[in-house]
Amino acid sequence: MLRSRRRLIAAAALVSLGLVALRWGAYASAGDSAASLAMALQDEVLVDTESVLFFGPAGGAIQARAALFCGQVEENAPADLYYVEARLGSDGEVLGVRGLSNLTRTSSGDETTPTLVGEHHAVYLTRVGGQFNAFTVLDLRGEPETITADWPGRARLQNAITNLHDAGRTEGFGRIRYALRPAADDVQVELEDELIAVTADGARVEVRVDTATPIAGADRVEVQPLEKGMPGTITWVVDTVRNLSFVGPEPIAWLESRVFAVKDWVQRRWYSVAGSETDTAAEVAAETGVTAEEARRRLELTTPRPELGWPPPALEPIVRRPAEGEGAWIPIVDDPMVRQYPNAPPHFYSTFLQVDPERPFTRVYIVLWDPRALQLRIMSGTREPESATGETAPGMVPRDPETLSRVVAGFNGGFQSLHGEFGMMSGGRVYLPPKPWSATVAVYDDGRVAMGSWLDPPEGRRHYTEHWATEQIPDGMVEFRQNLTSVVEGDQWNPWRRWYWGAAPQGDEEQVFIDRSGMCLTSEGLMAYFWGKSMGAEELGKAMLATRCVRGLHLDMNQRHTAFELYNAFPREEAPPLDRRLRSELEFEINVPYARGWRVRGRKLVQSMTPMTFPRYIRRDPRDFFYLTLRPTLPGPDLPLAEGPLTLQTEGLPHAGWPYAFARAGLPLGDEAPAVSRRTWVVRIDPRRATPSLDQEGAGRTLALLPRLFPGRPTAPGPLALFAQGELIGRRYVVADEVPDGAEVILRGEAVSSSTLVALGVDADGFLVYVERPADGVGPTILEALALAGVEQAIALPDEGRLAFALEAGYAGPDAYEREVDSGAPLRFVANESPASEVLFPDVAPRPYMYWGPMQDTRVRYLRDGGPGRFQPPETAEEEDEEDAE
Repeated sequence: MLRSRRRLIAAAALVSLGLVALRWGAYASAGDSAASLAMALQDEVLVDTESVLFFGPAGGAIQARAALFCGQVEENAPADLYYVEARLGSDGEVLGVRGLSNLTRTSSGDETTPTLVGEHHAVYLTRVGGQFNAFTVLDLRGEPETITADWPGRARLQNAITNLHDAGRTEGFGRIRYALRPAADDVQVELEDELIAVTADGARVEVRVDTATPIAGADRVEVQPLEKGMPGTITWVVDTVRNLSFVGPEPIAWLESRVFAVKDWVQRRWYSVAGSETDTAAEVAAETGVTAEEARRRLELTTPRPELGWPPPALEPIVRRPAEGEGAWIPIVDDPMVRQYPNAPPHFYSTFLQVDPERPFTRVYIVLWDPRALQLRIMSGTREPESATGETAPGMVPRDPETLSRVVAGFNGGFQSLHGEFGMMSGGRVYLPPKPWSATVAVYDDGRVAMGSWLDPPEGRRHYTEHWATEQIPDGMVEFRQNLTSVVEGDQWNPWRRWYWGAAPQGDEEQVFIDRSGMCLTSEGLMAYFWGKSMGAEELGKAMLATRCVRGLHLDMNQRHTAFELYNAFPREEAPPLDRRLRSELEFEINVPYARGWRVRGRKLVQSMTPMTFPRYIRRDPRDFFYLTLRPTLPGPDLPLAEGPLTLQTEGLPHAGWPYAFARAGLPLGDEAPAVSRRTWVVRIDPRRATPSLDQEGAGRTLALLPRLFPGRPTAPGPLALFAQGELIGRRYVVADEVPDGAEVILRGEAVSSSTLVALGVDADGFLVYVERPADGVGPTILEALALAGVEQAIALPDEGRLAFALEAGYAGPDAYEREVDSGAPLRFVANESPASEVLFPDVAPRPYMYWGPMQDTRVRYLRDGGPGRFQPPETAEEEDEEDAE
């Protein structure tokens, strides 16, 4: 296998190198080198002669000279930055050109003339929508060796060939992009040796070409260095050959479809002979590593929570003779490969379904999660999708300790940009604008996840443009991913009557049976991931409908592009014990790349998943993907008392549904304490469900309050502040002495001392922690109680400002005795009962192909000859469009 791969890679390398070596253009003479270069390339690109920058050795009739220039594919189009090598004559003529490459490929970005900085660097600006959004420094010597230093030899060879194709030379270019935040109307660039000074709307930014960190104006830019994800082998070969100009995507699609058709035929023939002896339940157990005995053990460890809707009812099997356990939800718990938040319900349930009577070997594996407990995130790859504006992405889960300690899963995204240019937004940045009517999953800044079909075009719009598409993005939406049209909507499979679901050549009348994946939103508000081998899109739809999905999204397909991985990351010194060997084809344990001191264990959902690298989504990846992080839920971790762990309780308290708003525990008094009914109480407050509010007018449903804080106002002067700071998703609550700009101050006060009786702080999970002590000073001190609860900084409150829960009988404190609530300005905790998931744009209704087909097939980056692709058989497309028009 390895030898065949090496031969394949070597062959692809030789072909690519040979093509570049032979690709010398014709002679051209127009008076000077720049004009002659423009003449030589006029059939491929319109060259801005004023922008041509020759660099490196002088060259001549035999040795080529390198050049950068701004060029356009057509008049009035935004300019891109190009690279080319030219052999120059003594009188300014061009004797030949090769290696012409578009280095930026920004369909919405307009690159400006490059300027040489020192001997080895160049700088240029990018303008989008009339404003400058970035300046970029190129290292003309090539990309840093550190990017691929830890890659194996075959991956470095692949990278060199990719550079040759994309940048015209094997060493590529080093690149550091400085994104201006916000974009600027006026930008001036000054150069001094190897120092670059950029003045953007009066704000000065200074950088040196030998370091990425600005030496001045760092708060004005976001540094985006060149980053790459290590490619797989087979997928890289296919993509490389597909991108060769004389091959293109259609022949590859044709070849792939024929290979998959033969594979499907062989599998069906074999199962027609030996299928009767197949033990489906045993095969599923082997694939998932969960035997029937293990499934029973996991079920015994968990208690169904019907009041939470978790797990939902079992699924009804599709086939007549279901296998044992088919459709039953099995919790993923007590697994050292998967992180579990303390005292929380299982984060995942999984099951399987058989969906195709003609293909008994086809099974859809389903993993289910609750968006109330897990946060969906969308990450753009280092290479895919290519941004329309030049924005780049790290291609990996953020490496901060909080995210690493909460990441629990990752799974594949959708099609490459080449196959539809469907919209993509990640981290608040639009990499590709949304396409009308496309199936979409979106994330809002409050953490909500929505799935549905994208909006209709604005009234009167008949042609797709990036400008109005980007303007359609709703306020508060920070991430989205699109692909094709919905697999299911409501209780209907393929409501948009799509024919083409990928892999089949355009115009084929038969779909391809291949590894496919998908994601959906269920009628219960839950989310699910689907994966199966040798499956058509209709079979994926059957599984989604059986799972009670109301919106379904087709994700990527093909063996190397689809997988779901589960994770448990931890600091190396806190490694949890593992009393068995890893199952090598299913599980892994590695150091977390680019995170010193961190390790991660994990596993695939199904053993036969074969991603391009394993593990994949915890590394840096060239393609986009999704990941899931824990959303801490109450009651939270036990308090580590000397007498043994103490679990906080949620019963008898006001809540805003689940997750719970409050959890409380009374600390033991100790043997020598007098007999009293009151204790030191610790109360955790989830600010996502019980939001602190200073609004005294119409503050909503009050769950609890802190009365009598300070006379006439909720805050008082003091060195410490409890404030809320907006993040990309959600708000972070912090107690500190310095308040950042834009943060909302909730309370101010003094630091806690040994005599303090009431305090409010924030723990590591983001919960507000309220602690009160009896006035007679019995039991643990406030400082001791805060330390047990994991709070490092808290604000001392007046003794009269003790927490009061809003109960049916009135207001009561943590230990249930009545509280007085007469106060001029209490701090309220207001119920937040907003759902964690919803249908996106529910009023968008399916339309005939004549509307959505041409609009979705419009290309702004991957331009091609011919009309729009065929999404359904032409003989039925025309008939259905006529019927709908009538």
